[in-house]
Amino acid sequence: MNDPIELSRSGMWAMAHPLRFRIWELLREGPSTASRVGRRLGESRGSASYHLRILARAGLIAEDETLGTRRERWWRRSEKAMVGIARGDPEGRMLDQRLLAVFFARDEEVRSRYLLGRASDDWHEASLVVNWFVPLTPAEADELGLKLFALVDELRHRTPPPDAEQALVSLSILPVVEESGDAPSTLLREPP
Repeated sequence: MNDPIELSRSGMWAMAHPLRFRIWELLREGPSTASRVGRRLGESRGSASYHLRILARAGLIAEDETLGTRRERWWRRSEKAMVGIARGDPEGRMLDQRLLAVFFARDEEVRSRYLLGRASDDWHEASLVVNWFVPLTPAEADELGLKLFALVDELRHRTPPPDAEQALVSLSILPVVEESGDAPSTLLREPP
């Protein structure tokens, strides 16, 4: 596994904005300009440029000076995976909440388009949605997350087959929290 880059707090705050997150994901396809990003996302060039500069100041992307002209700036993101580790202090919890909201909204959008769109028959048969309730300690959850991350990271960095299509691989390892939001639930545990 490539060692991921740990995001700074400013990087996490920058990423916690839905449009900047979409721009950052779009740059996964390769370098782009504010005009191109704006067209792809239905935003003005000025808005795209503003958000690109914020991402750059946070160290999430960098200008690619080998491309473009003096009037046209090209931006690229690092090939390395980035992880945001929100600490347990109030700001860290707020960052975690905002980032998760952005990630979950993106996942829901992809899932909705899958339900409402028309995937090929091959993709319809190969698609997988599963979930389980598993008793885990925080240490076990961390270990499982690292193993799954390594597996997906390996697939992300291979040379894909010519017929490969973009697929969402979304993993969540979350404690089941009571509706009151107070403590992990024991309702779903197997009886002794």
